[in-house]
Amino acid sequence: MPVSSFSDDQARVLERLLAWSLKPDSRSITLGGYAGTGKTTVTAALRRELATARPDMRIAFCSYTGKASQVLRQTLIAQGALYPQDSCGTIHSLLYSPVTSADGNIIGWMRSKEVEVDLIIVDEASMVTDMIWQDLLTTKLPVLAVGDHGQLPPIEGNFNLM
Repeated sequence: MPVSSFSDDQARVLERLLAWSLKPDSRSITLGGYAGTGKTTVTAALRRELATARPDMRIAFCSYTGKASQVLRQTLIAQGALYPQDSCGTIHSLLYSPVTSADGNIIGWMRSKEVEVDLIIVDEASMVTDMIWQDLLTTKLPVLAVGDHGQLPPIEGNFNLM
């Protein structure tokens, strides 16, 4: 969707996110809205704008579940907003290495990966637990958390980004 067809609110949000992405004034920022308000469309437009402003910028798009990351990937590709230097997957694949049992089953996750990108964009952020959010912040990279105010919070704890 071309930026010219955005609502006034969407255009303002895109402008604010673009300014923040190019010079973050805080380590994280949230983009929230109910289903159908254009969060993913604004995120895709942000990525295209950043590709013009900083062609070398590397973005890690991620979400809590594999299904959500697949849907995000398909949407970004359809909107021409996933670039060769970008990645799109689960938060776990971005931050953690699996801990396996002797028989090869995954029995846990260990925070071990260095994240070599310029910006992390977390989709479906209402699902993110406090522990995972803290791990995202320890990367010391700017994090954009995108989520739906109408979604349920994580299944454990009282933490809710949205």
